[in-house]
Amino acid sequence: MDKSAEKVARVGCGSGFAMDRLEPALELARSGKVDYLGFDALAERTLAFAHLRRRADSSKGYDDRLDELLEKFAPYVANGLKIVGSFGAANVEAGAKIVHERLGEMGYHGLKVAAIQGDDVLEQVRSADPYIAELGKHVSELGGRVNSANAYLGSKEVLEALQNGANWIVGGRLCDPALYVGPICHALGWSLDDWDRVAHATLVGHLLECSTHVTGGYFADPPYRVVEGLGNLPFPYAEVRDKTAIITKLEGTGGRVDEQIVAAQVSYEVHDPAAYTNPDIVADFTQVTAKVVGPDRVEVKGARGKPRPDLAKVLVAVDMGYKVVAEISYAASGSLVRAELAEGVIRERITKMGEVVQEHRIDMHGVNTMVGDHFRAKNDSDPVEVRLRVAARCATQKAAETISLEVERLFLEGPAGGGGVSRRVEPVLGVYPVYIPVEQISTRITYMET
Repeated sequence: MDKSAEKVARVGCGSGFAMDRLEPALELARSGKVDYLGFDALAERTLAFAHLRRRADSSKGYDDRLDELLEKFAPYVANGLKIVGSFGAANVEAGAKIVHERLGEMGYHGLKVAAIQGDDVLEQVRSADPYIAELGKHVSELGGRVNSANAYLGSKEVLEALQNGANWIVGGRLCDPALYVGPICHALGWSLDDWDRVAHATLVGHLLECSTHVTGGYFADPPYRVVEGLGNLPFPYAEVRDKTAIITKLEGTGGRVDEQIVAAQVSYEVHDPAAYTNPDIVADFTQVTAKVVGPDRVEVKGARGKPRPDLAKVLVAVDMGYKVVAEISYAASGSLVRAELAEGVIRERITKMGEVVQEHRIDMHGVNTMVGDHFRAKNDSDPVEVRLRVAARCATQKAAETISLEVERLFLEGPAGGGGVSRRVEPVLGVYPVYIPVEQISTRITYMET
């Protein structure tokens, strides 16, 4: 009998994005029901802006939550819980050093911190000079506007670090499912060349990676889809066996886990369910089934796999100038007419600014923001209130600030009754995918023991 069939890997979600709540993950740690927690701490823009933080301060660029994470989770790591996360963002080495130093300062000894580096492939991308279709340019044509380039790494290094006794793993742009594929394969003794098993682990990782998505978050649509307890949604965890896995949540928490929710998450961000491509695998989810086997317990199985791709996906962040978003409200009788008058004022002034304003749009919340003018009839009565939203992308910060101030000036120079102005100007980073051969990526793992 295959011994791996008798084993169970117990993995839980630690976070689904950089600013996710930590309390649900802490509840999983306290429960003792998981041996591994996977923390997705990055999104495409999150990583790009982490590079900007590192550029401003070479000691920064990692997950800003690390101190809080260590304070909350270090006791559980000391008792055997293993943590894997993309906490390193744009500065893996500094992030790993923070984890190592804080664990030592807190008096936890005999723990091993692993830093997985190599996802920063800016030099390789500059050398390969790929074409970015969305911009119609090669990387070389963008010059200093290229801010960063990070490749998605798979679970190979995660698995190796766990095999070498790592208790806390700090990575950069780790592929989301890899946060779980590595621990599952480690716990069950699976090879990363066992394609169907890796596909099964990838399915589990895909279900857990978005935290509350699989416990009811982003699913509720009453009266058709009712989810109770949205204010107390837990993070999910999985009991993974050979060929099957149970997706579930802690008892006494809000939300629910059922076939509908699991099915929705299986299809989430999967462009081709027959070829869901990750650094570890090309997974086929077309035969996946979900079956309720108990209260908030869904059994999933049926994923199949093909060998990993030869090309690695890389996200290239490009400086696209500055973005301004400014808003003002109009209320009561004639609010729409007054908002339209204000819109005309702003459009006239943006036109005078010329090409420094690279693109812009003006919307009216409650009237046309979501669906344009498609459902707006001429005889519609005025809304009770209208909020005018002005958004623009500018070549310079000064131009963005100018548009922001023009909305503020509507208090003096616009129609009557405006109020509640809000303004925000920030850098814009465009994030675009390119591909390079996997063999051009050189990874390394460094270890630090407390």
